[in-house]
Order: sequence, then structure tokens, then C-alpha cells
Amino acid sequence: MVKCIKFAYEPTPFTREVLETFRDMVNEAIRICLQEGIRGRLGLRNRVYRKFRDHYGIVSCFPYSVAEVAWSIVKKHRKWGRRPIAKRLIMKIDSASYSISHSTLSLPFKKGDRVLVPLRCGDYHRSFFMDPTLKRGSVTVTEDSVIVAFSKCTTTMTPRGRIGIDLNEKSAVLSDGTRHDLSEVARLHTEYGVRRRDFYTRHPRDRRLKKKFAGSSREKQRVRQVLHRTAKQIVESAKSKGQAIVLEMLKGIRYAHKKGNGEGRGKRRRISQWPFHVLQAFIVYKAAWAGVPVEFVGAAWTSQTCHLCHYVNRKLKLTEREWLCPCGATLDRDLNAAINIQRRGKIPCLGEVRPGAQGTDEAVKGNPTTPVILRAEALKST
Repeated sequence: MVKCIKFAYEPTPFTREVLETFRDMVNEAIRICLQEGIRGRLGLRNRVYRKFRDHYGIVSCFPYSVAEVAWSIVKKHRKWGRRPIAKRLIMKIDSASYSISHSTLSLPFKKGDRVLVPLRCGDYHRSFFMDPTLKRGSVTVTEDSVIVAFSKCTTTMTPRGRIGIDLNEKSAVLSDGTRHDLSEVARLHTEYGVRRRDFYTRHPRDRRLKKKFAGSSREKQRVRQVLHRTAKQIVESAKSKGQAIVLEMLKGIRYAHKKGNGEGRGKRRRISQWPFHVLQAFIVYKAAWAGVPVEFVGAAWTSQTCHLCHYVNRKLKLTEREWLCPCGATLDRDLNAAINIQRRGKIPCLGEVRPGAQGTDEAVKGNPTTPVILRAEALKST
């Protein structure tokens, strides 16, 4: 498993010069690749290796990283039909070419010249440096951050049970009755949406301020913070209880709520901003890092099917949060869906009775089902 940790740092004119030099080399490598029709990362590396070393006076590890970044941009150009060009200031170095000591990143640049970048580290960041089981990977440097990749070998545990999760716009409900409040996410989207609307109303022609305001990542960071916290709580609870996580496959939600379906503009905006896939992605990678198995199952009719008698209420409306089953059970819509999601999981668990087993579970087909008892007297006499 690989996990990327982001560190902040204070950029200097020298670090900006290094980033600009790396970007110039990437753009030149892209131009060479397109003009000469090079078809592969290794071929591009061999083509620019000596040229870049002689022209820029850099160390030998730079052409390898430049070729890797340039080839990834060329592949995206071929896939999406865009003009291949490196616009952002970014630099990538492999694990064998840098070192980190006392929260200071040391990067190579030219012969006899290295770049020292002091990193801002908290307790969370230091925990990765102090963990001896982690292995450091490549490092990516941008204008204001440093991203270090850490990897480790994880063993997926054999769970004792399963836990189902039903995701809603304002909550995440588990099959054991636990509810995680996500109303803060909807509130943040509404708050920043009102701010943008008022700003565009007051300054309809100010393009410079509009671009600065629209490019702010404050809303995204605050929303991801809430989702990270919720995913961490879910994974830690599942690991402590020895449970596997069962999630629902949510597809076609935004297509069902597109313009023209009779719904209001506010509801369609909320659904379009609902980050259900981001939360599921956070749960998946955090669970993989902790060794907790995760499974996706179909979400059809999970809310309308009674988990006690399996009756399907096809007339259940979205506004009805509780409904009465003909068997006499009063069902909570979200909890009932989470229980059905849990039962649809197929991850094998300890102590689970296999289908078709009768009496004692047979280890090998054909063995007698009557247990054989070896008494201590017989062993002693023998």
C-alpha cells in the first residue's frame, strides 16, 4: 500500500528557479517526443539524457524524472486530445536521489549544489518518519508543498463479521445503528454557494477578482476534512471489532437528477455537489492501509426491502424516512438499507456457517461426521 503525505514549506527564489528549470526541461522533452515520434518513456529518457546534462549542467537523476513526467503528459494528450504542455511548477524525484533529515528535505540540482527545503511537520507528519515499517518512495515538489510517498506491506485480516454502510446526503448509517453526521458538508456547500452568488451579483464584470474567488480551494479543503474524519472513525471502528466493510455501488445518481426531471434547482445543486464517491474512496484506501477488507454490492431496493420478511415496498417515496411493513415491523429507511447492504456482502468471515453444512462442518468430503475422541487412557497404554 502507498500513502502520500503532504508537507508545507516556505518557497524561496532558489527553489522557484529549480522548479522553473524542471518545467522548461519537461516542455522541451515533450517537443522532442512529438517531433521525433518517440513511443515510450525509456526511449525518451535515452534521447534527452546527454543533451540535458550538457545543456543544463544537472545531475544524472534529473533526465530520468523529466522523461517520466513528460511521457505522462504526452499520454494524457493522446487520450483526451489536449495540447501537451507543462504549465504548473512541479518537480518529481525518485526515492534514491533525495534525503530527509531533521524535517529538512535535501534535493539534488547541479553538480555540487543541492536544494535544502525546510518542511513544516506536525505530530501526524512525524509519525510517518518515526515508523520503521514504512518505506519512502518518490517525492513531488510544487510551489507551496512537498508530497512524499510512503509504502508498506499490509496483511488483510480475516474478519469476524461484516458492517454495512448506507450513505445519504446528510448522514452515513451503519448496520449496527451507528450514525455519522454529514450535515456539515451540505452546510459548507450552501454557505460557499451563497457567497459566490452574492459576489457575482455585486461584481459581474470583475474577471480578475472572479477568477481569484472561484479558484479558492478553501471550500474543498474544509469538506475533505469532514470526510477524512468520518472515514477514519468508520475504519478504526471496523478494525477494532474485526469487521469487513460493505459499501453500496452508487451509479447514475447525477444522471437521474439532471435538469428537466421536475426537481428544483436547489435540490439538483445539492445532489451534484454530494461527495459520496470521495467518502467511499477515503474509506477504501484507509481500510486497505489498515488491512480491513472492503466490498461493493448493488444498492437496488435496499431501502424498500424489509430485512425481516423480505417484503418489497415498491410505493415507498423518498420523503418517507420510516415505513410500516405488513409483518408489523416499523423500519427506519437508512438503517434498513444498511442491514440489507451488510447481508449482501460475500466476504468470508470466521465462524460463519457455510451453505449446505449440516451438523459438524466437514473438513474433507467423505469423512465421517461422528467425531473421533482420543482418550488419555488409550494414549497412555499405547
